[in-house]
Amino acid sequence: MNEFWSRRTCVILTGASKGIGQCLAVEIGKLLVPESTIVLMARDTNGLEKTKEMVNKENSDILVEYYSVDLYNSNATMFEKIVEPIDSTKYELFLLIHNAGSVGNLDHLAADMNDPDEWNKFMLLNLYSVTCLTSVFLSKFNSDTTERCIVNITSLLGIEPFKSVGYYCVGKASREMYFRVLALENPTLNILSYSPGPVLTDMYTNISLNSKDEVVREQFTNGQQKQYIVKVEDTCQKLVNTLAMRSYKTGGRVDYYDR
Repeated sequence: MNEFWSRRTCVILTGASKGIGQCLAVEIGKLLVPESTIVLMARDTNGLEKTKEMVNKENSDILVEYYSVDLYNSNATMFEKIVEPIDSTKYELFLLIHNAGSVGNLDHLAADMNDPDEWNKFMLLNLYSVTCLTSVFLSKFNSDTTERCIVNITSLLGIEPFKSVGYYCVGKASREMYFRVLALENPTLNILSYSPGPVLTDMYTNISLNSKDEVVREQFTNGQQKQYIVKVEDTCQKLVNTLAMRSYKTGGRVDYYDR
């Protein structure tokens, strides 16, 4: 077994009720050694229960807990209550994966994005909850001798502009920059922004059907694009392998299609 995954690990994973988050929980769960723990967060309780069942089916020697949370209304106190019961002395690796996110209002082109309330709601989920949970995570697990790894699930759209997806582009770009600064300030942290490629999730389908820009809708649905669609299991496997190999500089980004 790879050294990275051979340690008693505490994993915290957001957006864990479906899609990439659910698959990541299962794939990581397969690798964890006994007495490891996975803490799942999402809004959908039924989805979280399903994820827990799937993980325990693959590995009954680990503890799986879940919390139904609304990340649009999160704060430090909420996250502190979730991590408070965790005995940090039991683990040799702490892993935080920020997967939750939303695409934003697809009806607005950049020139139309003039509503501070809409901006604030979008950033509450896509940036503020991320920075808040990260702060609580680092405060709770502050040992210099135990590795702390943070994964930010990002997107090509964090570095490449797409019409009518301005909220999403800005959200992903701001998250990546936050983690680059965090890595610079904390060189002992292991931080990765991982772009999973074009996976056929609810978000992908939403953009392909509802983008205000016809060219973007065509881009997401044409036959040529379909050859680039990534299976969710494949991208999750790439992430766990990337973490195991540590073939990146902390604070950097890796894309599914990177060699």
